[in-house]
Amino acid sequence: LDKEYVGFAALPNQLHRKSVKKGFDFTLMVAGESGLGKSTLINSLFLTNLYEDRQLPEASGFLWPKAEP
Repeated sequence: LDKEYVGFAALPNQLHRKSVKKGFDFTLMVAGESGLGKSTLINSLFLTNLYEDRQLPEASGFLWPKAEP
């Protein structure tokens, strides 16, 4: 469509241009078991290494509350 065109058909392109220019926030949740490639998926989607220096605590260090009888 012509850039000068005004109408409903131009609305998706206008919204796309506005979002790209202004920027936008979104939330993404990836769930799954350990070692299935969740971080690799996110890094691939964003073409970066978001979790490069992340260090995870040992599972044995967690204290789980005991259920009261």
